Amino acid sequence: MPEEKIPSIMREFVKTMEDGDVGKTLAYFTEDGVWINPNGTFKGKDELRRCTAAMYDQIKNIKVKECGLGIIAQGNKAFFEHELSGTAGGKKVAFLAMCAYEFAGGKIKEVRTTFDRLNVAQQSTGGLPKMMVNMMVKQAEKGLR
Repeated sequence: MPEEKIPSIMREFVKTMEDGDVGKTLAYFTEDGVWINPNGTFKGKDELRRCTAAMYDQIKNIKVKECGLGIIAQGNKAFFEHELSGTAGGKKVAFLAMCAYEFAGGKIKEVRTTFDRLNVAQQSTGGLPKMMVNMMVKQAEKGLR
Protein backbone atom coordinates (compact mmCIF):
# COMPACT_ATOMS: atom_id res chain seq x y z
CA MET A 1 0.00 0.00 0.00
CA PRO A 2 1.44 3.39 -0.94
CA GLU A 3 2.20 5.48 2.15
CA GLU A 4 0.33 8.48 0.69
CA LYS A 5 -2.93 6.49 1.15
CA ILE A 6 -2.32 5.86 4.86
CA PRO A 7 -3.49 9.27 6.17
CA SER A 8 -6.88 8.97 4.44
CA ILE A 9 -7.35 5.42 5.77
CA MET A 10 -6.52 6.62 9.29
CA ARG A 11 -8.98 9.52 9.00
CA GLU A 12 -11.69 7.12 7.78
CA PHE A 13 -10.88 4.78 10.67
CA VAL A 14 -11.27 7.47 13.35
CA LYS A 15 -14.47 8.63 11.65
CA THR A 16 -15.94 5.21 12.54
CA MET A 17 -15.12 6.05 16.17
CA GLU A 18 -17.10 9.26 15.89
CA ASP A 19 -19.98 7.24 14.43
CA GLY A 20 -19.70 4.66 17.23
CA ASP A 21 -20.02 1.84 14.71
CA VAL A 22 -18.20 -1.25 16.01
CA GLY A 23 -18.61 -3.18 12.75
CA LYS A 24 -17.17 -0.37 10.62
CA THR A 25 -14.31 0.11 13.06
CA LEU A 26 -13.43 -3.60 12.95
CA ALA A 27 -13.46 -3.58 9.14
CA TYR A 28 -10.24 -1.52 9.18
CA PHE A 29 -8.29 -4.27 10.99
CA THR A 30 -6.70 -7.41 9.59
CA GLU A 31 -8.22 -10.67 10.90
CA ASP A 32 -5.31 -11.03 13.33
CA GLY A 33 -5.16 -7.30 14.12
CA VAL A 34 -3.85 -6.08 17.46
CA TRP A 35 -4.79 -2.99 19.48
CA ILE A 36 -2.57 -2.21 22.44
CA ASN A 37 -3.84 0.58 24.68
CA PRO A 38 -3.85 1.54 28.37
CA ASN A 39 -6.75 -0.89 28.90
CA GLY A 40 -4.81 -3.92 27.65
CA THR A 41 -3.77 -5.85 24.56
CA PHE A 42 -6.55 -7.03 22.26
CA LYS A 43 -5.77 -9.58 19.52
CA GLY A 44 -8.05 -10.79 16.76
CA LYS A 45 -11.53 -9.67 15.78
CA ASP A 46 -13.34 -11.04 18.86
CA GLU A 47 -11.10 -9.21 21.34
CA LEU A 48 -11.06 -6.09 19.14
CA ARG A 49 -14.87 -6.15 19.09
CA ARG A 50 -14.97 -6.35 22.90
CA CYS A 51 -12.42 -3.53 23.27
CA THR A 52 -14.18 -1.27 20.77
CA ALA A 53 -17.67 -1.90 22.15
CA ALA A 54 -16.44 -1.12 25.68
CA MET A 55 -14.83 2.11 24.47
CA TYR A 56 -18.04 3.20 22.73
CA ASP A 57 -20.00 2.30 25.86
CA GLN A 58 -17.68 4.27 28.15
CA ILE A 59 -17.26 7.39 25.99
CA LYS A 60 -20.25 8.78 24.12
CA ASN A 61 -20.24 11.35 21.31
CA ILE A 62 -16.58 10.76 20.50
CA LYS A 63 -14.88 13.46 18.44
CA VAL A 64 -11.35 13.20 17.07
CA LYS A 65 -9.30 16.29 16.24
CA GLU A 66 -5.84 16.15 14.72
CA CYS A 67 -3.34 18.24 16.65
CA GLY A 68 0.39 18.60 17.22
CA LEU A 69 2.23 16.52 14.66
CA GLY A 70 -1.02 15.17 13.18
CA ILE A 71 -0.38 12.17 10.92
CA ILE A 72 3.09 11.14 9.81
CA ALA A 73 3.37 8.14 7.49
CA GLN A 74 6.47 6.29 6.38
CA GLY A 75 6.37 3.00 4.53
CA ASN A 76 3.70 0.80 6.15
CA LYS A 77 3.90 2.63 9.51
CA ALA A 78 2.30 5.83 10.76
CA PHE A 79 2.01 8.04 13.82
CA PHE A 80 -1.10 10.00 14.78
CA GLU A 81 -1.32 12.73 17.42
CA HIS A 82 -4.87 13.77 18.18
CA GLU A 83 -7.33 14.93 20.81
CA LEU A 84 -10.28 12.76 21.74
CA SER A 85 -13.31 14.32 23.34
CA GLY A 86 -16.74 13.11 24.35
CA THR A 87 -18.84 12.35 27.39
CA ALA A 88 -17.75 9.84 30.05
CA GLY A 89 -19.63 9.27 33.27
CA GLY A 90 -22.02 12.03 32.24
CA LYS A 91 -19.18 14.58 32.10
CA LYS A 92 -17.35 16.14 29.18
CA VAL A 93 -13.81 14.86 28.74
CA ALA A 94 -10.99 15.78 26.37
CA PHE A 95 -7.54 14.21 26.27
CA LEU A 96 -4.47 13.87 24.10
CA ALA A 97 -3.84 10.50 22.47
CA MET A 98 -0.97 9.23 20.36
CA CYS A 99 -1.09 6.16 18.18
CA ALA A 100 1.53 4.19 16.27
CA TYR A 101 0.07 2.17 13.39
CA GLU A 102 1.40 -0.69 11.30
CA PHE A 103 -0.47 -1.65 8.12
CA ALA A 104 -0.64 -4.84 6.07
CA GLY A 105 -2.66 -5.23 2.88
CA GLY A 106 -4.36 -1.86 3.29
CA LYS A 107 -5.63 -2.68 6.81
CA ILE A 108 -4.45 -2.04 10.35
CA LYS A 109 -2.24 -4.90 11.51
CA GLU A 110 -1.39 -3.25 14.85
CA VAL A 111 -2.09 0.01 16.60
CA ARG A 112 -0.49 1.08 19.85
CA THR A 113 -2.40 3.85 21.60
CA THR A 114 -1.33 5.84 24.60
CA PHE A 115 -3.26 8.39 26.64
CA ASP A 116 -3.39 9.53 30.24
CA ARG A 117 -6.05 7.40 31.96
CA LEU A 118 -5.56 9.34 35.18
CA ASN A 119 -6.42 12.57 33.39
CA VAL A 120 -9.57 10.99 31.98
CA ALA A 121 -10.51 9.75 35.47
CA GLN A 122 -10.00 13.26 36.89
CA GLN A 123 -12.42 14.64 34.31
CA SER A 124 -15.07 11.92 34.47
CA THR A 125 -15.40 11.07 38.16
CA GLY A 126 -16.88 12.88 41.11
CA GLY A 127 -17.13 12.57 44.88
CA LEU A 128 -14.82 10.17 46.71
CA PRO A 129 -13.35 8.58 43.54
CA LYS A 130 -12.34 12.03 42.27
CA MET A 131 -10.74 12.86 45.63
CA MET A 132 -8.74 9.63 45.45
CA VAL A 133 -7.62 10.28 41.86
CA ASN A 134 -6.60 13.83 42.77
CA MET A 135 -4.59 12.52 45.74
CA MET A 136 -2.71 10.14 43.40
CA VAL A 137 -2.01 12.97 40.96
CA LYS A 138 -0.81 15.24 43.77
CA GLN A 139 1.54 12.52 45.02
CA ALA A 140 2.90 11.88 41.52
CA GLU A 141 3.52 15.61 41.00
CA LYS A 142 5.23 16.03 44.37
CA GLY A 143 8.39 18.08 43.92
CA LEU A 144 7.51 19.11 40.37
CA ARG A 145 5.77 22.36 41.27
